[in-house]
Amino acid sequence: METVRFFRGPSNRIDMEVTPFKDGCIYFTPDSGDLYIDAVVEEENRRIHINPTGGAGSKYFEKTLTVNGWSGSSQNVIIEGLKAKQNGVVGISQSVSDVELEDAGNAALFVSGQADGYFTVSFNGEKPTCDIPITVILLE
Repeated sequence: METVRFFRGPSNRIDMEVTPFKDGCIYFTPDSGDLYIDAVVEEENRRIHINPTGGAGSKYFEKTLTVNGWSGSSQNVIIEGLKAKQNGVVGISQSVSDVELEDAGNAALFVSGQADGYFTVSFNGEKPTCDIPITVILLE
């Protein structure tokens, strides 16, 4: 399992001639609220616009999975206004250090549940030994 990486930047940098293709990476442009993912489709590198009708309803959050926040193999992440059935994306923040990224990869993190006001992240590998910054984008 591979760890997903998030990148954030202005919409004028989303063109692949400006920001190179990185298979599996997710991009958020906070000035427009748009969300993109890089994927290989039919052997072609593509940057896919996830919310092409406009991102006016997207909400962006930076959160941290704290080393002391684990209860067993899971940790709740509080997001004010999150609905139990709301769609969104969670991944490792672009501010992650090499040590944090390696720790997240060794942990094999995944979202294991969601309810009003929070979602739960669990690990299926090694328990993280440091704080891990995550990015959350909620879609309306």
